[in-house]
Amino acid sequence: MAKEERNWDYINKDKSFSHWAKRGNRFYPTNVTHDKLPSGVYEAKADSDGQTFAREIAFPADALLSLPGMPTEYIVGQIQDFWDRKKVFDQIGFLFKRGILLYGPAGSGKTCIIRQLADEIIKRDGIVMSIDDINVVQDVLLKLREIEPDRPVMTIFEDIEKMMQDKDERSDILSFLDGEKQLSNIVHVATTNAPDALEDCFMRRPGRFDLVLGLDPPIDAAREMYLTHLIKDAVEPKLLQQMVIDTDGMGLAHLRELVVSILCLKLDYKTTLQRLRGNISEEFRMPKVGQKATKGYTFGFSKGDK
Repeated sequence: MAKEERNWDYINKDKSFSHWAKRGNRFYPTNVTHDKLPSGVYEAKADSDGQTFAREIAFPADALLSLPGMPTEYIVGQIQDFWDRKKVFDQIGFLFKRGILLYGPAGSGKTCIIRQLADEIIKRDGIVMSIDDINVVQDVLLKLREIEPDRPVMTIFEDIEKMMQDKDERSDILSFLDGEKQLSNIVHVATTNAPDALEDCFMRRPGRFDLVLGLDPPIDAAREMYLTHLIKDAVEPKLLQQMVIDTDGMGLAHLRELVVSILCLKLDYKTTLQRLRGNISEEFRMPKVGQKATKGYTFGFSKGDK
């Protein structure tokens, strides 16, 4: 009876396998199979057996804001236009790919722009792949191309300067972007907080990153909109306007920390401002832009005035 009960338990437990996956002349028990990868954001990983796979991930849950002075609409428009011109690329015989590099201090809005680009490609039933290990990502994307050769793909290289520190990884990244291992029907998007750490062959060479944009600290209107979004009705309008004035030159991350400090942690306003100002880097000041950001972004790469 005990044996029969154990068998009954085995039969009725949740199934681990429901399909057969064929590789060569071998059949492997597997779970539910999909004809195509569901549209979304993924990272590439390898299991303990060295088999690579795509794992779905989520972006930060912060609400998206289209802030004044940011190049969001321009960049999204450029990529929308790109995706609509595949036939033209095919007719000319060009590889259908595009690259965008965003640089600027932490909190300048790079992640917000990437999020909106990702939303755009997901609407087109595309795949977004976050880059960690370039070789694993490349293996997954090559398998994706075998199964879905025309699927739109966007890759994200966050803090790409860190990846470029290793000579071998640097070589693999360059090969992936415009060398023998490059793919078609793809948009590469990269960010960096340290553009000076990237070589000119990387920053200034079209074909790897065709559009290079530097993000300045948010302008007055952008800071006001973002602070209003965070604070809502928690402070008087007069204090809100003073906060806009006092945070000139600060990034979105600084604004968030200011709100957290004074509203959530009840810390002193002036002391918090002083602390945050000490964290602002001068390395990203753009040419002919003084202490006050007036435009919001810069085309191309410039080391700026020291």
